Amino acid sequence: MSKKVFICVDENALLKPVCDYGIYTAKRLDAEAVFIHVIETPELGQNFYGLAAGGIVLGENDMVISQYGAFDGKDNEVDESKIKAWLDKCVDEAKAQGVSASAILRDGDFIEIIEEYKDEARIFVLGIKGTNSEDVGFNATMLIKEMKVPALLVNKDFSPINSVLVAFDGTEAAQKTLNFTKEAKLLKDAKKYVINVNNDAEESQKTLEIAREILKGENAEFVSVSGDVPGDEIIKYRRANNLDLIATGAFTKSFFKKLFVGSVSEDILHNALVPILVLS
Repeated sequence: MSKKVFICVDENALLKPVCDYGIYTAKRLDAEAVFIHVIETPELGQNFYGLAAGGIVLGENDMVISQYGAFDGKDNEVDESKIKAWLDKCVDEAKAQGVSASAILRDGDFIEIIEEYKDEARIFVLGIKGTNSEDVGFNATMLIKEMKVPALLVNKDFSPINSVLVAFDGTEAAQKTLNFTKEAKLLKDAKKYVINVNNDAEESQKTLEIAREILKGENAEFVSVSGDVPGDEIIKYRRANNLDLIATGAFTKSFFKKLFVGSVSEDILHNALVPILVLS
C-alpha cells in the first residue's frame, strides 16, 4: 500500500499554506493527501483536573475552556460542522489538482491519535506555530520527537520548492537528511545547498567531503562558514540566497536540537521565513 501524506490542519492563519504545501507534497510524491484535524480534549480525572502548563490544578466544579469551547459537549456540534466545512474545502482543492484526498476528524490527544497513523505516513505536513502562536507549536515538537517520520513545518504562503538548504554536521542523522534530499521525489528537481558552520575551516572542509560524496552528480553547492551560533549563520545564508526550504535532522548538533531543548532563541526559527523539513 502506498503511504500517504498526512496534513495536520487547524483553523488559523496557516490553514491555507499548510493545505497548499500538503497538496504540493502529495502531488510530488504521487501519494494520497489525508487532511486530519484533532479536537484536543484532555483526559480529565473524576475529582480534579491537572493542567500541565504551570502545574495548575482545578477542582471538579471549575470550567475548563479550550479553543473550541467548554469541555461539556455543548459547543462541539457547531464547532465540528465548521471544522468539517474547511476540511472538505481542503479535500476539494486537492482533488481539483488531481490528488486523491480524504479527511479525518477526531477527538482526543493529538499525539496519541497521530501515532495511530504513523505507519501509513510518508510525511507529515503541519503549521510551525501552535494554537497560541508560539514559534514552535507543542504538537509540532512532539510529533517530530515521537513519530520518527519526516515532517514539513510550514510558516509562510505557498511557493514551489526549487532550492533546499541542508544543515550538515557530518553526523549519521545529517547524512540521513542529505540522502533523503537526494532521493525524495519532493526535492528531485531542487538545487541542494549544503552548509557546515565551523570555525575550523579545515575540519569543515573534511565534513563537507562527506556531503560531496553523498550528492555526487547532483546539482549542489557546498558552503563552509564560520560562526559561534550555527542557527544564525544558516538563517543568514538562507536569506542572502533566497532559498526555498531548510532541511535538517531533528537530533543533530545543529541549532534545531538546541532549539528543541530551549538553548537557542525561538526568534531563530521565526526568522527562517521558509518551511523546514525535519527528519528524525
